[in-house]
Amino acid sequence: MTFAQRLFLFALLVAASALSLGGRRVRAEAPAPGVSAPQGPRSLASLAPSQARTAFELTTRLDLDLAAKELEGADLEVPEIAAARARLAVFTGDCDLATTLLARRELQADENARALADVARGCARVTAGVVVLTDAARGVEVKFQDEHDATLFPLLVETIERARAMLTAELGVDWPRPTRFVVVRDHLSLSAMTGLPYEAARTTGTVAVAKWGKVTLLSPRAARHGYPWRDTVAHELTHLAITRASADRAPLWLQEGLAKRQEVRWRAPSSFDDRPSADAIVVRGVARKLDLPLDKLGPSIAMLPSAEAAQVAFSEVTSFVRYFASRGDKDTLPRVLLALKNGQSVDDALKFVTQRDLPAWDAEWRAQLPKLAPEPAPARGPREAREANPGTSLRDRVRLAELLLAQGHAAAAAAELEGGDRVDGAEGTADDPALRALRGRILEALERLDEAGPLVREPRDVASSFAPWWALRGRVLGAKGDEPGAESSFAEGIGEDPFDKELACRPKGGAPAGADAGVNGVDPLCNGARTAPPRDSAD
Repeated sequence: MTFAQRLFLFALLVAASALSLGGRRVRAEAPAPGVSAPQGPRSLASLAPSQARTAFELTTRLDLDLAAKELEGADLEVPEIAAARARLAVFTGDCDLATTLLARRELQADENARALADVARGCARVTAGVVVLTDAARGVEVKFQDEHDATLFPLLVETIERARAMLTAELGVDWPRPTRFVVVRDHLSLSAMTGLPYEAARTTGTVAVAKWGKVTLLSPRAARHGYPWRDTVAHELTHLAITRASADRAPLWLQEGLAKRQEVRWRAPSSFDDRPSADAIVVRGVARKLDLPLDKLGPSIAMLPSAEAAQVAFSEVTSFVRYFASRGDKDTLPRVLLALKNGQSVDDALKFVTQRDLPAWDAEWRAQLPKLAPEPAPARGPREAREANPGTSLRDRVRLAELLLAQGHAAAAAAELEGGDRVDGAEGTADDPALRALRGRILEALERLDEAGPLVREPRDVASSFAPWWALRGRVLGAKGDEPGAESSFAEGIGEDPFDKELACRPKGGAPAGADAGVNGVDPLCNGARTAPPRDSAD
């Protein structure tokens, strides 16, 4: 039974003790769109459970207008109706109303009601005084907890529109309007908006949650150099699409695996897609006994005990769903979602569409893993390699070079990074994009940008995507007259950190590479990057 379904059961248990539902899944059929529950000679009180159940199902499917119509004129003194209306209010963002409705004594007697009330109160706190921007033509509403993030709106809307179009084409889902987003400043707000425990969000590095009919997104300013926020938007929209297409009956492995598959399909392929390989991470996870059965991942990957465990779990479901999708045709995934929506179990849905159940698919996929991942995943990334090197041999020299450069002492900064194995010889750092970006900025400050070409020649030369590295690459290519290559690099960097001034305020129209950030100051994103306060901490 899902958490959302338990929320509905509490109202029935409190208000109608004669209905002994116990732990059964509520599977009432929703009416056809636009058709309300029949109004016969029974009293409104006797109709209430059916009416509330219908509204619950419509809300789950994100048919919020139909759910509101179903509850029109309903008696809010009836606990079932009050619970259904409060849940709908959380979905639409009217959290003050939800808080009021859930404050009733008979609803507060249930722990699930209290949990929903906690979310409603947290939502009300976070969204008090937000900046609300809407694009009615595209059907998007975004609430910004911090006004400095509002400059993201045009780019966010563009990403949402492209991701929705991709999901409609590939999963067959339609989109009720508006699509709702809330951009928050830190993990505390993310937790309050969604009900995800704060420690779980911090431990696993969660940056967004699709729940309660909306996406709550952590501001890219919460991380020092951002994160892949545009792909994250597509990832979370996939969760909403799956919820709508399956009536929230998709298992966790399908939700997360499909979201990971779809998160990069709204755009052209990138050099860093699937780096490191999900298949290779699974193989390493299996060897270290960190893997879990697909149907034993718990209530949420975000609630696993460590970031490494979450990475292995994400890689498991990503690898499995990609393999599963590759063995079918373009209609396989939409048909599985439809079968789940129609009430079939996971195994029944898989057998109906593919003639095999989950254990059979799982066994086949695991048998293929060694072929899917011929190269092992790296044991650690560049940052871990830097931190693992002892003393002043690397980490302290890099930090000192950064401080010297910031104070205008580029030559001294260069001296800290020069000299054989002082930096480049350290284990695991040759492909570190942060070190390459720092070297390039030093060369730029010394007016030797033309020497930075080898540092940014190919994305495959570095271990991971990193916004300052993309900014450096864009400037190097721009100085060489390669404007398409420069713009492509800047766009990649913006997808990581839209508040990096070197990216948002990049020189345009033939301006020199070292031009002041004000050259492009008329750009709203540039203005946002220039006027935003110092980076917030996600914690």
